[in-house]
Amino acid sequence: MRPTRHDAELQRIAELAKAGAGRSPLYRWLRTRHDAFAALLEETRPNWRTLAEGFAELGITTADGKPIAAAAARHVWWRVRRDVVAARARRAVSPLPAPVVATVVPMPPPAPSAPLPAQESAPKAATGDALSRLRAEINHRSGRKHDG
Repeated sequence: MRPTRHDAELQRIAELAKAGAGRSPLYRWLRTRHDAFAALLEETRPNWRTLAEGFAELGITTADGKPIAAAAARHVWWRVRRDVVAARARRAVSPLPAPVVATVVPMPPPAPSAPLPAQESAPKAATGDALSRLRAEINHRSGRKHDG
């Protein structure tokens, strides 16, 4: 295993990804230092013209190599703040809970019921008809008398 070479390769790929990420150098600089820069701006009201000049002194310029305008620097900071808040919200959302696996507990078979008492007035259809037998069972269990 070659950890140093692997790290160098990964670092090179990271540089390529950042270069073509579609984000300006100022965006990446502010995003990397978001918390510290936000704390700085909480202490004092930012003068974006002075900050833009400071970014130019650090070599952070537009794609054309020109100094960044104060309004552009302020807008980039707004986008960075919005994106950081969104990224943190996505990380804060907990994943869906794991599905609950139900265990099947076998139920004991029902106790056999006592046979229905022979009813002399029961119609003949009750002996062969399933619905009639069911009604007779319900009536018997509920204590109802046969309405004959």
